[in-house]
Amino acid sequence: MGLAWAIGAALVASAAALVGSGLILALGERAERAAAWLLAFAAGTLLGSASLGLLPEALESAPADRTLALFLAGVVGFFAFERFLRARTPHEHRAGERHDAFVDAETAPMILWGDALHNLLDGSVLGVTFRVGPEVGVPAALAVFAHEVPQEIGDFAVLLGAGMRRRRAFALNALAALSTVPGAAAGWAWSAASAGVVPSLLPIAAGGFVYIALSGLVPALHRRKGPLSGIVQLALLLAGIGAVAALGAHGHG
Repeated sequence: MGLAWAIGAALVASAAALVGSGLILALGERAERAAAWLLAFAAGTLLGSASLGLLPEALESAPADRTLALFLAGVVGFFAFERFLRARTPHEHRAGERHDAFVDAETAPMILWGDALHNLLDGSVLGVTFRVGPEVGVPAALAVFAHEVPQEIGDFAVLLGAGMRRRRAFALNALAALSTVPGAAAGWAWSAASAGVVPSLLPIAAGGFVYIALSGLVPALHRRKGPLSGIVQLALLLAGIGAVAALGAHGHG
């Protein structure tokens, strides 16, 4: 049953590519501007899932010093993973920024490979969390989906900017997103084969979520100036945390 939950959540997360690509096709630059606001909600879901779901669950099964050391290892590990991807991606695009009229053609495959690896890792997190139970897995799935939509909007914009035809860009972006599914299956199988490893994987996943939120999403939020923008972003951030808290409470109930 848990594996079915994990695969289902991975398929929903993969749909983020379709949502992001579809919004770009339908709305163009307006979708990118909307994605900039979605980043605040996504950051809230990532922080909430890490601090209200993954870490508390890990602390129930492992000492605090070991759990926090693995959390730190997750942060450092995701930093190293991002540096690896950036070294191979000549162009970076963030949701809410206008993409160049022309992007180097070699950027497109790097974007797709980087996205596929990222989604594979997200899927493995889903597999591990649903191994624990839906009360941990569902909030994690929300966090994955919420941060994938704005990312996919940006990635799809880069593919179009690199001169790729819309249908081809849509198909390849969706294919890269599907790597979430084997990632979920692998994460589930690994944690099922070694049940004792789950308490070690949860804080690593939490460290990854916090790193993504604070290094990738929050800096983008600060690009919007003015007190009103700050108030709206704070409200969306808290809404993301609240959504994770509500899902976690419902799962435990």
